[in-house]
Amino acid sequence: MAENRNLKVVRRLIPCPNYDAAGTEQWLSDMASNGLMLQTDGFFLGIATFERTAPQRVKYRMLPANKNTSFWSSDNGEPDTEEIELSKEFGWEYVVKRGEFYIYRTTDMGARELHTDKEVQALAMKAMRKRQWEYLLVSLPLTLLYLWLVFGSKLFVSMIHVGTVLYSLLAFSVLWSLVETGVRAIKLLKLRKQMLDGNLSEVANGWRNRAWGYHIRSILGVMLSIAAIFLFLIVILKSSAYVDYIPQSEYTGNPPFATMEDFLPGGTRKLVNMTYGNMNTVREWRDLLSTVNCEWDEVAEIVHSDGRRLSGGLEVIYHETRTEWLAKRVANEYLLKGKQEKEYEALELELEGMETVYAYSSNLHFPCIILQKGNKVLFARFYTSGAESVRPELSEWANIMAESLRNE
Repeated sequence: MAENRNLKVVRRLIPCPNYDAAGTEQWLSDMASNGLMLQTDGFFLGIATFERTAPQRVKYRMLPANKNTSFWSSDNGEPDTEEIELSKEFGWEYVVKRGEFYIYRTTDMGARELHTDKEVQALAMKAMRKRQWEYLLVSLPLTLLYLWLVFGSKLFVSMIHVGTVLYSLLAFSVLWSLVETGVRAIKLLKLRKQMLDGNLSEVANGWRNRAWGYHIRSILGVMLSIAAIFLFLIVILKSSAYVDYIPQSEYTGNPPFATMEDFLPGGTRKLVNMTYGNMNTVREWRDLLSTVNCEWDEVAEIVHSDGRRLSGGLEVIYHETRTEWLAKRVANEYLLKGKQEKEYEALELELEGMETVYAYSSNLHFPCIILQKGNKVLFARFYTSGAESVRPELSEWANIMAESLRNE
């Protein structure tokens, strides 16, 4: 596409990371020789803004800032007025900041260099690098906390419940941010060494060769950052608003496990009216790791023709995973989740035909079971309520739940 030469303002993708001082300097000088002069509001989201002028020779210099340059720092992170005025005396104009660097320029090719003392620049670089490592050390625990809040400590259970694709994208985007921060700190260390050795010219001349790689990483970084925010909101929405859950009164499917009606065969079920949480709801979904998944939360009363009543609630989470190994792992993660509940107490339970059998109670004082056979995993929590309700023993109702796993 032909470029519109009548445009006064031109925008270009930045081909260098903000820690590539020499490369950025050379790029800006090349832009000036093509009649594009960097504006004072020059950088935003990986894009540089130029004003079209006559082609001219301009030298740019990126100086490491000796203080925090964030928006919330003093003076918005801009250099001190005395520093700007002193630079003017040497023929240099302050233009804009980029990252933790200040950008100056001059049209006087014989102008005295700013901060010619390599040791002084190296000290500023050292302070900058220290701030980067401090940021990394702070962001690492915050990132781990972020991942824990979203997914908990159960890898495969979390992936199946959230969605393996969503989980992987979100985890990758967060890890990408950590890696980029670490790479930046390492590059600043290397830049400091090059500054002391006087080897910056070789770095400057190679910016064209690195441009496409940086563009790809920048675009990917922006996309991953947006994805991280978007996916985080999806996870929060799903967990708090119970998205994809349908009322049991509207459910017409056939769950692949026993329900409360099977605990009192021949009875008639009546759902108890519940208006909060995910009670009396069903959620079915598919995932890359588990082809069949179902969450079942039932609060009901079963009335038999002989007058017996069963009142209470049944919570079931069921998976049919891709492999048997994964099913065993998921079962163990459900046990780990149970052990993290208050007042955890293991219960004795033996069931024939099951490869994995766990039973426990916790602060809710409701017995829970975790069963695994082949690629099938079932977690169930059952309780009874009301003085007139029949009260099946743990071994009795657990054996009924196991029937769905025994039947191939």
